[in-house]
Amino acid sequence: MKSVVLKENLRQGLQTGERISGKSASLPILGNILLRGTKNILEISATNLEFAIMYQILSKNTGEWQAVVPAKILSQLISTLPGEQATLEAKEKGLVVEGENNKATLRMLPGEEFPVIPSIQNKTEEIEIGAAQLCEALNRVSGIASFGTTRPEISGVLFSFSQKECRTAATDSFRLGECVINLQKKGSDASFILPQRAAREITAIFGGKSGAIRITKSPTQVEFEHVSPEDASQPQIHLISRLIDGEYPNYQEIIPKTFQVSVRAKRAEFLNHLKAASVFANRINEVRLVIDPKKKGVEFRSQSPDLGENISFMAAAVEGTPQETSFSWRFLSDGLASIRDDVVEFSLSGEDGPALLKGVKEEDCLYVVMPLKT
Repeated sequence: MKSVVLKENLRQGLQTGERISGKSASLPILGNILLRGTKNILEISATNLEFAIMYQILSKNTGEWQAVVPAKILSQLISTLPGEQATLEAKEKGLVVEGENNKATLRMLPGEEFPVIPSIQNKTEEIEIGAAQLCEALNRVSGIASFGTTRPEISGVLFSFSQKECRTAATDSFRLGECVINLQKKGSDASFILPQRAAREITAIFGGKSGAIRITKSPTQVEFEHVSPEDASQPQIHLISRLIDGEYPNYQEIIPKTFQVSVRAKRAEFLNHLKAASVFANRINEVRLVIDPKKKGVEFRSQSPDLGENISFMAAAVEGTPQETSFSWRFLSDGLASIRDDVVEFSLSGEDGPALLKGVKEEDCLYVVMPLKT
């Protein structure tokens, strides 16, 4: 009972499994992966109990077999194995791993101790979305989600589908990010909240892949599946995650629709002024912005009782009435860093109201940040 696979495909699968495998003092089995050889597929499974990955690669199998082995150790071993192919054989004494002029035996754990990888039951939705567009959107919003546990509904990323588009959004109550993705195929109305870590792993696992991601939802779980239609030799990857139970806040209500002043400036220059202000910012990361249409620009002010103060001026196109308000320089920098456009538009709804930040040419993503109340 053994499998012969291309070493590079196996290495990539093991690295993916190693990312997902959990580290738990109470459940050390989570630091392992499950290997299963069946028909012409070698399947690598890993889980941290919040979400799981199944990574399937083509292999030449002799019989059906399975083995539970430490994820990190096997990944390190395969990375150093010479030759283009690797042979895995499950024996009573352990998993025998062979390459060119190299043979190792890895201790196996009882297969019945490995957690059952969940499957989607009572499927209610199946929607396809571009892999590149999905990863780009999640990369831009997932870091905004709250880290706290007092409001679990905002600790993840909201997916909201309609027939033509998917909206991904995240917030921590102080800022909000939203990206809209046009669907390749007609969808249906649905929504769910994905845990933040699962969202980040999607960008790491599916990032750089072409084609589409098929999303299948049940009341408590969701599956993201990538299958390359052009090349059957490419790995099939399934990520299954639990969903966060709760009702996501109606964030559309806080996105400002009217503004008292708008600023257009170069993104890189805006970032540089914030970096300079950050050196002298106080413990709440405060930077005060003085926006003046007559002076055609924005003044950045920061002050620390221990270090001193900094004042800088950024020339910009300004329309509206003068405004003076404070923001967290870190939150503004995060929003600017997520924008791909060279020119940004920063619009204020008032000194105490939310501000909108987006790329001038980007209509699909926006960033909202609340001012500091000092």
